[in-house]
Amino acid sequence: MLTGLETAEGAVALDPAQMRPMPTALFEFRRAVGVGYFGYIEPEGAAPGEIPEEPQLEGAILFGMRRLPPEISDLYAIPGWELHELPDEQPQLEQSYGSTDSLLELRTPDGEIYSRICVPHNPEWTAAALRLGYVVCLCGVELGIRGPYAMTDAQHTPGMRYESFRRGLAWGLTIGGLVTYVDHR
Repeated sequence: MLTGLETAEGAVALDPAQMRPMPTALFEFRRAVGVGYFGYIEPEGAAPGEIPEEPQLEGAILFGMRRLPPEISDLYAIPGWELHELPDEQPQLEQSYGSTDSLLELRTPDGEIYSRICVPHNPEWTAAALRLGYVVCLCGVELGIRGPYAMTDAQHTPGMRYESFRRGLAWGLTIGGLVTYVDHR
């Protein structure tokens, strides 16, 4: 359970009974070292507790992103990182389906795009991100978003998703923190 936030303005203690949901963006890598059809495969001969190296994650850590411990209790602001929300420029979707998508771009301190996802636009999520000025961003190999090969979303149960997320944390394959939100919509 998240109990506190460390921002440039100082530490903030959180009372779960009074908390509204924090806007969150999850970036689960499709391709990564050690990821097969059935999820992450621990390298043969790896010592217990050894943190596997995944180049995408290690690169982000060099830019100031933090590796998350198995028991997350605090998230910290990651200086210089930003999450940009842009409208997806596909007017035919709005005409056909009555909704639009958002592109979420996680950018490094030098302004380069680290990762990008397309999600359905959610005005409540955007309003919360604007109000708070920060978004929780998590990146990793196993966040529980994608199911194993040939498994449908219906078969990939919430319990399986949770176990996948916990496994990614235990292996040291999850990074994240609070990043500044930038709205372009």
